[in-house]
Amino acid sequence: MGRDKYHYLQTYNQLLTFIRYFPIMVKMRLDNDMNKLRNLTELANKTVKFGHFGIFTAEDLALLLNTPANHSFNKYLHKAVKAGVLRKVARGLYYCPSAGMKAKGVLEYIAKLLRWNHFMYISLESQLSHTGRISQLPIKRLTVMTTGRSNVVETPFGVIEFTHTGRDPDGLIDELYFDAEVGMFRAKESCALRDLKRVGRNTHMLDVGE
Repeated sequence: MGRDKYHYLQTYNQLLTFIRYFPIMVKMRLDNDMNKLRNLTELANKTVKFGHFGIFTAEDLALLLNTPANHSFNKYLHKAVKAGVLRKVARGLYYCPSAGMKAKGVLEYIAKLLRWNHFMYISLESQLSHTGRISQLPIKRLTVMTTGRSNVVETPFGVIEFTHTGRDPDGLIDELYFDAEVGMFRAKESCALRDLKRVGRNTHMLDVGE
């Protein structure tokens, strides 16, 4: 009985200690989370100030915080989004509202991050609008030809439409030009027209007489 009573008192005292310090532990955890979020905000602001575009991959943010981009870090990013420190742009992409970003070429920058491992160029409706052959295309939409799969990605800044092409990039050299302002290749008008007819859509949008 004496031993049982001793264990009972020990357990009781441990429970009282836990109850006494639990609010302090919670506060410390919350303060630690807030400090991490504050640190992330400051680092993101500095990074954009020194020239970063303002759209971050999860790996970018992990590098800023000098931490592994693992499952725990993904949970941290979820908290940051929930707290409003970050806003999700697309899968694996974020921006910090307080830091801002460059105004020119946002959709193009996002497209390059999403399809960094595939060749692509601006074509179809976006390029024909750029050259003046189409005047009805919504501003916040980017149409891109890619060697990757076709897909439509909605972002807070507009829609990116990826359309697959099976053409060899080497065979397109004379049909494209590089736009340094947005950092992407663009189709020459004749190429963009062929792409539009090849996918079989919106040819009615072409301005008559052009």
